[in-house]
Amino acid sequence: MNRDQEKIQIENEMNAMHGTTKEEILKDFEEFKDYLKKQVNRGKKLGLDDGKLVKSAAILGDYLKKHEEPQNSEEMLLQELWSVADEDEKQHLAQLLVKLVDKQ
Repeated sequence: MNRDQEKIQIENEMNAMHGTTKEEILKDFEEFKDYLKKQVNRGKKLGLDDGKLVKSAAILGDYLKKHEEPQNSEEMLLQELWSVADEDEKQHLAQLLVKLVDKQ
């Protein structure tokens, strides 16, 4: 699956989370981390390697930056970091987020 296909799939999944589910995930940073952890575990079960997991997390970061308002101070910080990061730095930030939730 190429980056454009992955981006479309992630955007479709985010758009499919109507109402309270999406709001609940984004209102609390712990809920967001739990959601991300579930997605990382799901990716691992599907056989995705760390590189693809990080790429997917970066696509999710791009989606959130473009379509969602931060709901708490942690999300605000991540959005601000994402806004000033170049592509390489975004990959590193996505890698750190995957590592953070993978170690929980």
